[in-house]
Order: sequence, then structure tokens, then C-alpha cells
Amino acid sequence: MPDDQMREPLSVYIHIPLCVRKCAYCDFTSYSGLLSQRDAYVEAVCREMRAQAAFFGRRSVHTVFLGGGTPTLLTHLQVSRLLETLRECLDVLPEAEITIEGNPGTLTPQSLRALHAAGVNRLSLGVQSLDDTLLAAIGRIHTARQAQEAVAMARDAGFDDLNIDLMVGLPGQSPAQWEETLSRAIALGPEHMSCYNLIVEEGTPLYAAVRDGTCAPLPGEEELEQMDGVTQRLTLGAGYERYEVSNYALPGRECRHNLVYWECGPYLGLGCAAHSDVDGRRFYNPDPWEDYLRLANGGNTLRPAEGNGTAGERMFERMMMGLRMVRGVDVPRFERDFGRRMEDVWPQSLERLTQGGLLERKGERIALTPRGMQVMNGVLVEFLREQERA
Repeated sequence: MPDDQMREPLSVYIHIPLCVRKCAYCDFTSYSGLLSQRDAYVEAVCREMRAQAAFFGRRSVHTVFLGGGTPTLLTHLQVSRLLETLRECLDVLPEAEITIEGNPGTLTPQSLRALHAAGVNRLSLGVQSLDDTLLAAIGRIHTARQAQEAVAMARDAGFDDLNIDLMVGLPGQSPAQWEETLSRAIALGPEHMSCYNLIVEEGTPLYAAVRDGTCAPLPGEEELEQMDGVTQRLTLGAGYERYEVSNYALPGRECRHNLVYWECGPYLGLGCAAHSDVDGRRFYNPDPWEDYLRLANGGNTLRPAEGNGTAGERMFERMMMGLRMVRGVDVPRFERDFGRRMEDVWPQSLERLTQGGLLERKGERIALTPRGMQVMNGVLVEFLREQERA
């Protein structure tokens, strides 16, 4: 690993696997009915912070992200405890982006003010839809009105960096419903919006409902294409720039934390089921709540499993993640990190996809064209197959 990458500031992800009720589509590691164990979990994560800081040293941190689950089920004192301990262990830079995910149904004016006072400067609201019928169908605990009220409360609390998460392709969702939701979301004036296509994950209640035909049908390809057209038209018209396949931001308001993932930068994951990639070392924590607490309370450094991946796997991952971004993959960095030129790894794919109008060179980056972005999965399959044949 190059020395300059070893010195890169870290991003820190803290997983809070608590939920009031698990959503029908969710396959993330999260648990309901454990609110009484919040203090024990927070203390376990604080122990992990100390152990990891002892192992990696007092590194600089430029982004922090509290995700879940529903991190706003923690009290503001518990969030403060996590952030204070993090600052004791690592050098959280004064200009660090510190994000917390929040469910609109768990927020109050008091809790938002307290979170802002604790140093959280970015709020990501899991709105998903502004249609009450669709919200109920996917098991969300909030209403459209509560989502709108949450935005107003956040502004009153001092948050000037706000993301709204929305989902496209929900059961029974029509292009007209998507246009209504997106229009209303834009009217709320967030600095950032994430518009994710629904993925029906095996093992979830939604998967069973789709399989058994007990929910409204999923939108077809033609409807999804219409929805994508709505997304591009409305976001562009409102001044949002698409900077990643599913993410849109006002100029200069991109999510710095997620850019680290897409650029394959170093990140430290803390908490149950969290993954890390630091200085070329990859490791992850156990998924089961009890296993994580046992490991943390035993003073373990919480590095139970390592699998750094082969060079080929890492190269493909760099391409897969980088092509998600409109700006694409950093070519000189790729060659510096792997000691190989992209043209030597994927000579046929690069030429064929470029000639076909799906890839383009943007200065020192290779990126998908707008048409390529629409068929990104097919592009990645092309790279993967050539790499497997080599």
C-alpha cells in the first residue's frame, strides 16, 4: 500500500442496529425490541473505539456517519457519548462531516437541537416516499406529514446540510406517484437527495409478498424508465447535480462520507456487523448482537476475520465503485495503487465500451456516459467476464 494512502484521513462508520420495527424490504443487520440495551451497546462501541485506536494509532478523521437501523433511537446523551469518545481516541478534524441517519417518526425538536449541539452537522432522513399508502405498504412507521415536519424541525434546530432518501420502484408505485413524491421532496429544499431503486432481497417479508403475489405488483421496465426520466428532469430543473448513479446534490453539497466508499478510500467501521478497510486491511465485526457485545466486552480488538481480497478482486471493485460516480474512476491512482494500466487489465472491454458510447475519458478519469449509466450492470459484467477469461 502506498505511503500516501497510509496517511490518508479515515472515515468512520458507526452502526446502530436498532429499529422500532423492521421494514418489509430491509435485509440490513438491525433489531427491534432492544431499546433497553442501548447503554450497553454504546459502551461496547466505545470500547471498540479505544481498541482500534490503540491498534491503528491516533489517525485523523474527516467524516463520521452514524447509520442503521435507526440511530435516532439513541438518546442525544448516548450520541454525545459516542462522539466524545471518538474525539478522545482519534483526531476528528474541526471541519469533519458528521452525519446521522434519522427516521422522521423518531424525531422531536428537542432531540434535533441536542444532536446539533453534540456536533452532528448533517442529517439524512429516511423518507422513502411521500405517499402514505406506499409508506404503509413497505412497513415504514412515519407518514408523509411527519416527514415534512421533520424537515422543518431540522431547519429550526440549525441543520443546514440535509439529505432525503427516497425509493423508486415500490410495489404498486406509478410514474405519476413518483413524480408527485419527488416534486414534494424537492419543494422541501434539501441540499442532497438519494433516489434508490428498490431491490427485493431474498429472505425479507417483501420478497415473500412479491413471490406469493400478496402485494401490489412491482413496476415494469417501461415504468421504471419513465420514473428515471422523471428523476433526471425534475432534479436538473431544480439545480441538483447527479454525481452518483442514485445521488443528487446542490453544487458543493455532495456526501463526503459516501464519496470515500466510491473512491475506495480508507474507512473504519464500528459496531455490530460493521466492515472496515484500513491501510489495506479488511475486517468486519460479527452480525449477532450478543456476539458483538461479548467480543467488545472481552477487550478484543474486534478484528475477528480478515480477507483483503486478491489484486484482481480489488481492481474490479475499484472499477465497480468508481463507475457509480459521474466523474468516474481515477486512472493515475488506479495505476499507482495496483502497478498496472487499466488498458492492460481490460483491453477489449475498454475499447468495445468506448466505441459503443458507454464509456468516455474525462481528463484523468474513465467514466460512464449518460447512456452507460442506464446499463451500468451490463458494463460491469463485461469487465468481470474479461477479467475472468484472462
